Amino acid sequence: MDLNYHISFVGFSNPNMDRSILKTGSGSYRMNIFKEFNYRSAEGIPPLYTMKEEVTDGLPSAYLIYMYSESEYEAAMKLVGSWNHWNKLCTNNSFMNGSKEVQTWSGLKQWREEKEIKDRATMYSLLRIAAATGNVNAQKVLFEKDKVGVRGRRVKPKSKRRPKKPRSTKSSSKKTSSVYG
Repeated sequence: MDLNYHISFVGFSNPNMDRSILKTGSGSYRMNIFKEFNYRSAEGIPPLYTMKEEVTDGLPSAYLIYMYSESEYEAAMKLVGSWNHWNKLCTNNSFMNGSKEVQTWSGLKQWREEKEIKDRATMYSLLRIAAATGNVNAQKVLFEKDKVGVRGRRVKPKSKRRPKKPRSTKSSSKKTSSVYG
């Protein structure tokens, strides 16, 4: 399996795919669809994916499928075919945080962070290409990105500000003195 396989992976987002393999005999969602969680499989059903960053034992990498999906929702549909099943996986500590003992795979939290960084880098590269070809709006966006934090009037730190003068209360003091005086 090469990278193109993971990029074009359809998996369970195909409505004609048999999803029965994703549930246990009692109808609950399987958590052991990953090789790393499948060490106690009572049903004897083989894993469908690996959590690792590369193909392992002929299993597709859930990490690569996630990274090359347009969104987390798309990745969820490809991997498990159901947002509810995906949310159930998200309650699993090992799925979310990876393995502390065996650091050969990371969890969804790290995947999310990495995907956000990857997506921002991709957008920035596309902006640079558009700016280089004369797209004035792309040039403006890049120019504004370089100016972050220099807009508007400079604000003095609170320690250097002059204290506010108390408001005069001449009218209220006259009323007070006449009432009590």
